[in-house]
Amino acid sequence: MGADQSSEAAKAAEQLRGAESVAELLSLTAESFTIVFDAPACTISRVIGDLLVDLVQHNRGGGANRLGHGYLISDYPVTRAVIEDRRPETVHAADAEADPAETALLGELGFDSLLMVPIEAQDAAWGLVEVYGSGRRFEGADVDVARTLAAEAGHVLERLERPPH
Repeated sequence: MGADQSSEAAKAAEQLRGAESVAELLSLTAESFTIVFDAPACTISRVIGDLLVDLVQHNRGGGANRLGHGYLISDYPVTRAVIEDRRPETVHAADAEADPAETALLGELGFDSLLMVPIEAQDAAWGLVEVYGSGRRFEGADVDVARTLAAEAGHVLERLERPPH
């Protein structure tokens, strides 16, 4: 992880802690992921049973949004593993062993790499962050930073969803 990425991640985490609503938190989180990873786009989806519903997207280039679009988690084995095992995964379209369902969707969206990390709240995968890349691979250092940012988002989410006393 470069010094710039580390500095951007620290600023992003601080910004997430200041969110006053779930909508603001998710918007800040998606924007932060694109900045920290210099990525063209980020989508945050909600896990609802076997369904993944896009809630927030941040496209640096102003690309089309697919908000409300739903995917069956069971159709995407790598995505399912991220949610069930609560561990980040990366996909690169050029890898021979890359899951065809994931790479087909990447191609449809116009990207060639993907970093997925769960947002955890109440000891479950509440949602999924998907960071998209073009012309790059997400590496181990990226995964570590993504895990940290998603954990921060999860802590803030728990605070925001906690009923008032």
